[in-house]
Amino acid sequence: MNALRALAILNPMRVRIVGAGAVGAVVAWKLYRKADTAFIVDEERKARYADGLIVNGERIPFSLRSAADADTADLVIFAVKNMDLPDAIEEARPFIGSETSVMSLLNGIEAEGQLEAAFGSEAVLYAFITDLSSVHDGIETTCFSDGGMIVFGEKDNRVSQRVEEIRSLFAEAGQKCTVPEDILHEKWWKFMLNTCFNTLSAILVADYAAISGNTDFIRAVRLIAREVQRVGEAEGIVLDQEDVEEMIRRVTALRDHGKTSMLQDVLALRETENRFFAGAVSRLGRKHSIPTPFCDFSSILLEAKRRCL
Repeated sequence: MNALRALAILNPMRVRIVGAGAVGAVVAWKLYRKADTAFIVDEERKARYADGLIVNGERIPFSLRSAADADTADLVIFAVKNMDLPDAIEEARPFIGSETSVMSLLNGIEAEGQLEAAFGSEAVLYAFITDLSSVHDGIETTCFSDGGMIVFGEKDNRVSQRVEEIRSLFAEAGQKCTVPEDILHEKWWKFMLNTCFNTLSAILVADYAAISGNTDFIRAVRLIAREVQRVGEAEGIVLDQEDVEEMIRRVTALRDHGKTSMLQDVLALRETENRFFAGAVSRLGRKHSIPTPFCDFSSILLEAKRRCL
């Protein structure tokens, strides 16, 4: 038995998760048997979730903690929507000490900056989750894939002790993960995926099964991807054509009836992350004087669609 595994058995990592939706519930489902895992909730959610959350038909009595019974976590995972991050930061603040690591699984490229401003750059790991196909309704989450893949690392790409410890925990829990050579490149790759597929799927009401064989959908993906490539290059991030092809391969391999998070939001009449995807590309285009007509149009069209529902 290696030293990291022995330490994990004697002193399980205290993992606190903010957000019990399609991402947070699935990650907790993976981790709760191998770590001291709890959701950070307000008093209203604490009461609502008291009988447990249902993941893939299993009712799980997850531990729930509010500010009133906060403890200092080893790892806090943010699994909320971008527009909810400011409130989530305040909810999580009582759980974060000088040695706490903070990880965001939010989509887009802006969350880490907000977390660094709140907790200091040394606390923040850069991360995202991909290959996750799940749907969430109330207290019930159904995962069509095997928990997705968490991609994470230090901003400077060094493999630190905390990265090794978290990677070891994920492996023990069966949570797929990888530590890439260049985490910023990988985050921009996921940003391109979200901007292309989430936005178009929400406009067209297309689940993964509908996307996988739709050649015209993929033609539209390529047009939007090219704009993300251009603004990325202006920001110092190179996304080459193989990155685009890998993105398309990964999403079209999901042939089930799972839905992107943005499509789920549209169908539930919730606010979407539109301004953090295509809207962000449009903002960066204006910043660098780069035309982004496809992102501009898709962003406007999605808002128009929401107003028609």
